[in-house]
Amino acid sequence: MRRFAVVLAGGSGNRLWPASRVDRPKQFLALGADPASSLLAATVRRLGSLEPLVVAGADHMEQVRADLPGLPEEAFLAEPVGRNTAAAIGLAAVHLSHRDPDAVMGVLPADHHIGDPAGFRAVVDRAFEVAAARDVIVTVGIVPTRAATGFGYLEVGATLAGADDVATVTRFVEKPDRATAEQYLRGGRHLWNGGMFFATARRLLAELAAHMPDTHRALIEIGDALKSPGGTAAAAATAARLYPDLPSISIDYGVMEKATGVVALRGDFGWHDVGSWAALADYRPADPDGNVVAATAVLCDAHRNVVVGDPDRVIAVVGVDDLVVVQSGDAVLVIPRQRAEEVRAAVAALAEKDLTRFQ
Repeated sequence: MRRFAVVLAGGSGNRLWPASRVDRPKQFLALGADPASSLLAATVRRLGSLEPLVVAGADHMEQVRADLPGLPEEAFLAEPVGRNTAAAIGLAAVHLSHRDPDAVMGVLPADHHIGDPAGFRAVVDRAFEVAAARDVIVTVGIVPTRAATGFGYLEVGATLAGADDVATVTRFVEKPDRATAEQYLRGGRHLWNGGMFFATARRLLAELAAHMPDTHRALIEIGDALKSPGGTAAAAATAARLYPDLPSISIDYGVMEKATGVVALRGDFGWHDVGSWAALADYRPADPDGNVVAATAVLCDAHRNVVVGDPDRVIAVVGVDDLVVVQSGDAVLVIPRQRAEEVRAAVAALAEKDLTRFQ
């Protein structure tokens, strides 16, 4: 039984515009604690002895390979077009089942920051163990540190017999309003949904068959092509033919919210989803005035700002507080720090004004 880490390296990350663009999403940016390493490279480095399978769109695969030069070719899996996480994870399950019918997969986003890699690996090892031994889907729920309204939540119930560290997931909860999030924080029965889960490839394909039968049929056809004399090339050609017609649905909506036997482990290892510019202040040091600076910059009478820029440009911030100022290439963003989640409005406005070349 082989253990694989499926690293999802797709997505656009438009909440981190203008650094994150259509042709350079956030997973390729050095936004973690190490300014010399992309989020994707840091994710793969944390995997230890796990066998990686990095899934990304064909149009980004060249960047993925360049970012991970030490990995063998079998560690990369290209999607012909993006169809959200249910299809991506199903495609990975088909390929891993071909390599090992008893394969166990851990699905991990490529664009998160982890402050405690050793603690993370301990939880991952336990998740693989539980998924294999009990044939369940194991999620990792992040222990909340604040009443966050930008994350989905897991509501957990009773612990499993003989496994006090594993709780049943009673429901998936959408992003709550402030009052509800504060209630969740006080109650202790809700965890942030970190988008990480573990199961056998066989179990994941069975859940897709039950809840997304059209997608499952296409995946089985791709798997049959993989077993044919044409092998990987035949599977890629079949995927190119079938993939564009697949529904674009996340694994949470398509499978996890409907599946039975979903359980959670608590994770408390310095997790951050790097979901907005304001989030950089959670794990990067601030100056004495509370400013987080990742740029060549001068700040005068400025407090609690987040300033990011290219090293060959200088940014001057004078007499303002609580702003996010980001310069990247040919674009500049200025937004109140408390409204950093609203960057998507700027990206949408670019399309409306026929400025998609800047997206």
